[in-house]
Amino acid sequence: MPQKKDEAILNIIADYEKLANLVLHQLDIVQKLIVSGKLRLDESLHEELIKNEEKINKLEVKLSDEVINSIALYQPVASQIRKLMSCYRITISLERIGDLAISIVKLMGRIESEEVYTSLSGFMAKMMDLSVDMSRRSMLSFINQDMELAKWTIKSETIVDEFNHKMLKKVAERVSLMIEDRNILISFINIKEMAAAIERIADHAANIAEASFYSFEGKDIRHKRN
Repeated sequence: MPQKKDEAILNIIADYEKLANLVLHQLDIVQKLIVSGKLRLDESLHEELIKNEEKINKLEVKLSDEVINSIALYQPVASQIRKLMSCYRITISLERIGDLAISIVKLMGRIESEEVYTSLSGFMAKMMDLSVDMSRRSMLSFINQDMELAKWTIKSETIVDEFNHKMLKKVAERVSLMIEDRNILISFINIKEMAAAIERIADHAANIAEASFYSFEGKDIRHKRN
């Protein structure tokens, strides 16, 4: 029984790494698109993004089942239960980050004014860079049991929030001047939603870091970031 339990946990961690790497690859694709200044992905990259999303969804379901089965079948000790439950929480956030990556690409495709997007793309790029960095470090914090990475991720969430607030202020100022231009208004609305999606990626990265902290420190710090 102990050997089977250890094997089951090792399999879960291996699947976690696969899922994390897939999600990071999705984020890298979106990050490069934002930095490029383009509004649409090449067809081959878009197809890759959609195929990876299907893989992410299947892995999320598989991991959830593996965690539940391991707890039910092998009676893990307290530290192992914390690790498994943290992995379960992280898996949910990873799947949602993958969804948000797809949403950002869709929102970019709906932007009708390249000029409007270009005027705000610097904010978008900075927000996305930090959100991707937070996501990468939070995922590593769990696999490497590195609580410094987890703490850095949680603290960095406020920086992404500040970027978003500054950008929203600029959007509000410009919309009031161009409210009669339909294309520009639609572009601003989609950019606003895009920024919100990037901010939610940072939120999920912080959630992953919190789960890592709980796994290895035994402390639940949700709702206690400040």
